[in-house]
Formats: sequence, structure tokens, C-alpha cells
Amino acid sequence: MKKYIFIAVAGILALSACSKIDDTQNAPRQMTFTAGYNEGAQTRATLNGSTKKVSFDANDKISILSAKNTNTQFTTSAGGASADFTGTATDDSKFYAVYPYTVGLTLSGDVISGIVIPTSQWNSGWNSKDDFSGWDPKAPIAYATTTGSSLTFHNACAILKVTFPETAMYGRFTISANEPLAGTFSLDTSTGTLTPTSGITTVTVGDPSNIYSGICTDSSGKTVYVAIAPGTYTGFNLHIYNEDDDEKSITKSTSVTFEAGKIYDLGSYDLFDFRRL
Repeated sequence: MKKYIFIAVAGILALSACSKIDDTQNAPRQMTFTAGYNEGAQTRATLNGSTKKVSFDANDKISILSAKNTNTQFTTSAGGASADFTGTATDDSKFYAVYPYTVGLTLSGDVISGIVIPTSQWNSGWNSKDDFSGWDPKAPIAYATTTGSSLTFHNACAILKVTFPETAMYGRFTISANEPLAGTFSLDTSTGTLTPTSGITTVTVGDPSNIYSGICTDSSGKTVYVAIAPGTYTGFNLHIYNEDDDEKSITKSTSVTFEAGKIYDLGSYDLFDFRRL
């Protein structure tokens, strides 16, 4: 009888040890993912207008998701074409990443919901001579998947380029179409497809209630890059306003297609020429 009791106790201890091992394997721990962009990528994190090269900025944040991990924030302390993002997560067989970090993301299979392309895109440097990057830093969305610790990001957005030469004026502009350009989307990471869930058909640059929050074309002028969802658009228009609220509307095409990861030049516009005489 004592022999059988000993065997039973030993079995319980063995099960307890296995449970502790499993708990350890499922415990969150500090992780590091090394991130870069796919070769040939033309868009954000940071874009150098002359070379079209991309890099991450110091203190950039990404979202990490998996079957075992809800939306978790990872941060890099140093920028560059390749950057290490560190945070706390549970080991898993596959991870999904979104740049930039976005509150409220959820994962179902290969689909990430809650992706946001801003409908109002703004960089504080646009209305000054200093700190001008040409981007709203949170606008261009990128995604990656990995079964290890290396992330190769792919650009989910198309990028529109608008140039304003030096004219010593403030301006703003709106892009509009019949289909959703921005808003909230789901992203199928297996295909890179963005599907609108709460889409908006306009994107604005500059505050309509305060023209002096817009683009300052002093010094060498400004080149602005705007992120939109890729797709085919009808009724696509560019509406530009100078500081006197004079408007110029440009119909770019009755039907136009923009692809993810590509930059499309919408032209150069002199705000001084918009004046009512």
C-alpha cells in the first residue's frame, strides 16, 4: 500500500512540475524585434525627398500582436534604416506588427482590424522654416509578420506628393474622392489589402478654421506627402486654398488608381497665382 501511495504522490509532483514549465513558457518576457523595410520601399517611417530612402526615427513605436498577445507597444531608442524595437510579450509561433503603434488594434487570423489612416494629416514643421519632414508622422501605415525576431515592413498606403514653391504665403489643401481615402480599415496581412470599415472620402492638410496652421511657403517652399488607402478612385479632386481663402480646384482624373508603397506626384502649385484680382 505504501508503494502505491508513493507512486501517486510522485505522479502529482510530476504534473505540478510540468504545469510550472508551461506557466514559464507562457509568461510575458522582454523581447526585441529587429525591423527594416522591404527593399524598394518608398514610404515612411522617414522619407528623404531626394533619395526616397526610408528609416525609423528614435522613439518610434509599433504594435505587436499574436494569438497570445493583444495589441502590445514596442519602442526603439535609436532610429535608422534598421531599428531594434523592445517590449514585453509572450512567446508565440507567429507575430504581426503595425507601424505606427495604434490603440485598439485586434487580430483575427491574418486580419488586423482598427487600422487608422488620419483624415486630417499634419506636421508642425509645415508652417515653419524648421523641423520640416514633409510627413504627418502617424499617417503612413506599414505592416510586417514574422515567425522569429526579424520584421520586414511593407507599406500599406499609397503616397500623394504635392509641391508648393516659394511664394511667402500660407496655404492648405483637401483631397477628395467618391471612395474612402482614409479613416478606419481592416488589413489582410496575407495580401496587403485594406478594407474600409469606417471610411472617409476626404483628407485635409491644414486647419480650415486657421489658415496660418497650414503650409508656409517661405524659404524654399514645401513638398508635402499625404497617405491614403490604395485603390481606384472616381471623382478625384485636389482643392487648394491660399491664406486669403482663394481656392483652386484641380480634377486629376475621372478614374485613377493608386498602389501601396508608391509615390504619386500631383503637381506643383504656386499659391500666389490663386489670388483674386
